[in-house]
Parts: sequence; structure tokens; C-alpha cells
Amino acid sequence: MKRLKYILPALMTAWFLIAGSSCKKILELESKNVPSSNKFWKTDKDALAGLLGGYSMLRDALTDENRYYVYGDVPANTFEITYTSDYSIHQLRDGSFDGVYYGYLENLQNWTKFYKAIAQANLLIKKIPDIPENTFKSGHKEYYLGESYFLRAYNYFFISRVWGDVPLVLEAVEDVAEAKNYGREKQEIVLKQALADLDKAVEMLPQSPISSSDRGIRATKASALALKAHIYAWIKDYAKCEEATRDLVANPGTYGLTFITDSAAYSKMAIGKSTEAIFEINISYEQSEASWNGIGQKTLWAPFLATREPNNKDGVPWRVHPGTKNNLFWEENDLREKIWLYEDVRLDMTMLKKYSNVIYRDGDLRRDPRYSNNILIFRLSDIILLRAEALYKLNREPEARILLNKTRNRAGIGDVDPAAVGINFFYELIWERGRELFAEGHFYWDLLRTDIGIDSFNGIFKDAMHPGSATFGRNYWPIPRVLFKDNLMMKQTPYWNGRL
Repeated sequence: MKRLKYILPALMTAWFLIAGSSCKKILELESKNVPSSNKFWKTDKDALAGLLGGYSMLRDALTDENRYYVYGDVPANTFEITYTSDYSIHQLRDGSFDGVYYGYLENLQNWTKFYKAIAQANLLIKKIPDIPENTFKSGHKEYYLGESYFLRAYNYFFISRVWGDVPLVLEAVEDVAEAKNYGREKQEIVLKQALADLDKAVEMLPQSPISSSDRGIRATKASALALKAHIYAWIKDYAKCEEATRDLVANPGTYGLTFITDSAAYSKMAIGKSTEAIFEINISYEQSEASWNGIGQKTLWAPFLATREPNNKDGVPWRVHPGTKNNLFWEENDLREKIWLYEDVRLDMTMLKKYSNVIYRDGDLRRDPRYSNNILIFRLSDIILLRAEALYKLNREPEARILLNKTRNRAGIGDVDPAAVGINFFYELIWERGRELFAEGHFYWDLLRTDIGIDSFNGIFKDAMHPGSATFGRNYWPIPRVLFKDNLMMKQTPYWNGRL
């Protein structure tokens, strides 16, 4: 409960700022400061309170309406969603991010929660350097500042994939009334700033978690390297991606990581804090952070969720899409299919049971479930396969094959067909990412980034990243009308101009 002791002051003071202000600025940059800066930001505990507040705000942004999975999995048809089962989300399969026909997408179009988290990171970056060194344990001041740079970089990377060009705000806002309006900055400049932040974070963060209880849920040097690798892959700088993944894959032990080979331990990985965890969002019942409306609430039913016993397919919001399952899990004896999927023969549908760590607050009555699975942002096998992608793009296919076979053999499906070379090998590699990271918020981004095979899962987004095509930019979300209020600098996402 120590986390709560430190985070509550930051959360309470943030509430006073929000409740006591009528925010008219476009990004609503309220930060977790206190009414009197003269009394706060004086000790290591103040820094830690603000820092844990930053993690909390990122958690709030990613868990709100299951955004992490809505943005990263739903458009790739990881799930079969109908109008009847989830009428607001189902339209995303058709690329209708505008919600013009069925509505109820305006909140998902709104980036405000992420900018609140960015505002908090900006404040930490400004305030922590001025806190006296002697109030911190050895190395902790640099550690906290490195985490702050990492949080800012991750927020910007995430929103740049969702919206494309986004406002780049680097100034700390201590008084909401002083918040300025911003226009949208080019994605390449935003990501360049994120990489600059990560260069600082890599130098400041510890090699592995300082406390075993923080495994995966607080940033380390491994977290910063993993994020750098993903950004470089997104912008197709594979030489830098290879560099960022090199030591992580070659020497995971120096970062407190291990490649899990025990199937029992692997089956528990989705709960969180496994030895493969590089960065996760903490959603733990034991730490009073479990969710009552997480992805488990969307995907589970009996016998894994006592509160849902459907009579038909529409009784479950998000079922595993049969076409996607057949495209990915076509080889026999795949461990991942066995431990993450459940075939309901009675209703002829497949359940994602990956996030089935359910705790019932009312005990044996089992009417009040809480979902206690971390959001797995980066883990070791993700980086192994990302490195394989970089090696392939750098004409080092034999080395990439070794890494691909590493995750395939762990899953029990053996080496990739030796006859699969060139583009056919690359297909196998991206499909393996789809299997290994199934429903972990990666697949839509992987298909867009690699520009390979997206029509096998959702042809609506084919050529969406090709300038000049009719669908160019369709992969980016529009922003809602409310964000244009009082801000003449704001522009709509180009694809959606004239379509809203």
C-alpha cells in the first residue's frame, strides 16, 4: 500500500486544480501540482508522488474504454464485434473512426487524457532537477527524472500512431489559466523529440528494477531501449532499431530479464510482472488497482467469468475473430492457442481467456468481478521478434531466422519452413508477431508499419500509409469538434477533412 500513500496527495491536488478551474484551453493541460508550489516539490517523496501520478494518468488514458486494445487490436479484426454485441466499437472494423453512422466514438477521438499525462511529465521534468539532492536516496533523483522522460516519450509515441500529427507540448504548466493553445506538429518532429527524451532516459534509468515489486511497472533502461526500438521500426530506421535491440536480446540477464521456457510460468505471463516484462501498466487487485471494466469484461464468459452466461454470440462483446484465429493459429500444438484461447463448442465461438485473472470482491457469490491482468506494453519476446524484423530489413535473414525460431520452438510449432525465404519469410515473421503478441495491442500497428498482409485481416486499411492512395491517412483517427473550440490553430486530421 506504499504506492497509495505517495500517490494520493498528487491525485487530490490534481482534483483541486481541475475542480477549481474553468479550463478553456484546447489541450486541458491540468497537472498534478499543489495549490502552493512553495510547499511542494521539496523532497524525494514529492517527486515520487508526482511520478506515480504520471504513471496513474497514463494508466487512466490507456484503460479508458479499453483504448489500448481498441486502437491496437480492434481495427486488425483481432475480435469479432457486431452491432448488437458492441454497437459503438463494431464500426471500427469498417474504418469508421468518425462514428458518423452509429456515433459514440467522440471520447475515443479525444486525446485530452494523454495530454494530461504529458503535462504531468513536463512538470516532473521541470521540478525534479531543483529538488535538493540530499533528500533522495542514492541515484533516485536521476532515476525519477529518467522515468519522467520515458513517460513523456511513450505518451507521444502512442498518440502519434493514433492521430498522426499531434501538438508538441514541452512546457510545464503550473497554472491552468496560463495554458497556451497549440497547433499540430508533424509526426516526424514529435517522434524526433521522443527519441531525444529516450536518449536522456537511457542514461538515467537503472539497468533493472531497483525493487522486485516494481518489475515491469516502472521504467528501466530496458523500457527506454524497447521504446526506442519501436519508434525506429515505426519510422523504418532499421539500422537504429537493430542497435537499440542488440544488447537487450543478446544479454537480457543484465536487464533482469529472462526468456521464459517453463510453460507454467509462460501461461501466467499475462497476469503481469513476469521475468519477460519490460514495461507494463499495473492493474493489480492486490494493490487496489484492479479494473471493473477491463478487457476481461469484454472478452470473458462462463466458465471463466461467472457473471456472463451467453445464449448466443451477441451475448459477448468481443469474441476472437474466427478468420484471424485461422490465419494465425493454423499450425497444430501451438502452446499459445492452448493457453490463451477457449473453444465454446456449444455456441461455436472462441473466447480470449488470456486476461482471465478474475477476483470476485464478494467471494463465493461471484457477482462482483474485478480484472487483475496488467497491460503488457513491451516484453522480451516482442523485442526479440522486432530485432528479427530489423535484421531481415538489413539483409541479415539467417540471423533473423534464428530469432524467429526461438519463439516458435518455445510455442511448440518448431522451426519455420526452410523453404520460406525472402518475402515469404517476412510474412512468417509478422504472422509470428501476431501469434506471440496476440491481443496485446500490437497487431494493427505491426500490419501498418510493415505494410504486409493487412488485407488478410482488414482490407479497409490497405494502402492507408501510401501517399497518393485513396485510403492514405485512414489509419489515423479524427479529433472531435470540441477540440477546435477557442483554438484557431487546430486542424482536422487530413483524411477526415470533409468527412465529418
